[in-house]
Amino acid sequence: MRNLQESLKGLNEHYLEMLKHLNRMLEINLEAIHDGKVSSKLYGECFIVEDVINAFEVKVKEDCINTIARFQPAAKNLRELIMLIDGVRLIERMADILKANFRAIKDIESNNPEINSRLDGAFYEYLIKIKKIFDSYVTSFATSDETILYELISADEEINKKTDEIVAKIASCIKENPNETEILLEVVSLVKKYERFSDHIIHLVVDLVYTLKGENLRKKELLEEQEK
Repeated sequence: MRNLQESLKGLNEHYLEMLKHLNRMLEINLEAIHDGKVSSKLYGECFIVEDVINAFEVKVKEDCINTIARFQPAAKNLRELIMLIDGVRLIERMADILKANFRAIKDIESNNPEINSRLDGAFYEYLIKIKKIFDSYVTSFATSDETILYELISADEEINKKTDEIVAKIASCIKENPNETEILLEVVSLVKKYERFSDHIIHLVVDLVYTLKGENLRKKELLEEQEK
């Protein structure tokens, strides 16, 4: 029979597996944007990986709830278990975004197969930046290293700036090619969804800081806003 620490170790391993699968979905999106086409192989893999993430989410949430009920853990371990419950829920949502985006990429590429080159490669570089933030979060979780977490929180501003730059490029394309307005607006929607994916990464980062340091950054942020 497992004790609390063994249960936490197993849950963390499952959480990391979910992150690895989510990373693969992000890689699939990157490949599609880079290559300018969506292969049937990537399309099928994306859907299978998303199903695996959904299965993990159900199991990890149930195991976390059972662990809380069985061991009634103290504050630090309880924070970790709550973070895992919130985290798997968010990862499942992030996987939904990537699957929906992959479908959108397929539709866009069938109508305009050179969208990334038309944006001077900005879309691909944008996704690379998001992936670097995600990779850093995964490393921080795996090693319990909070040293780079605060830098990741500030990276959110850079992603927002890049989002605005890409939207501005698309606006220029619309002015030059008004007959392509509909398809280019679909690209704007796609970019905004990737921005939301990036926001979710930052939420995971904030939760990890709270777990490792006991510092609730969201509460701190709200208090600072109230004092202004």
